[in-house]
Amino acid sequence: MYLFARNEEANAWLAEHPVVLGLGALVLGLILLGLGISALITGRAKTKRGPDLEGGNAKTMGVVWLIGGGMCLLFGVFKIVSGLL
Repeated sequence: MYLFARNEEANAWLAEHPVVLGLGALVLGLILLGLGISALITGRAKTKRGPDLEGGNAKTMGVVWLIGGGMCLLFGVFKIVSGLL
C-alpha cells in the first residue's frame, strides 16, 4: 500500500477510472464475504500465524469479515455508479 500512497500517477489514474477501483473493491468484498460465511458455517477460521480459530472466536472473526466484505461491496458499487454517471 505504500506504493500507492506515494505514487501520485497511480492515484490520479484511479481517480480518472473509478470503475476499476470499484471492481477491485467488489472482488475484495466477495473474498471477505466468502471467508466470513465459511467461518460461520464451519466454526473454524484460518489465521495467518498461529493456530486456527475455533468456536466463538471463529464466529466473531466471521462476523468481522462479513462486515468488512459488506463495506467493500458498498464502496465498490458506489465507485462504479459514480464512475458511470
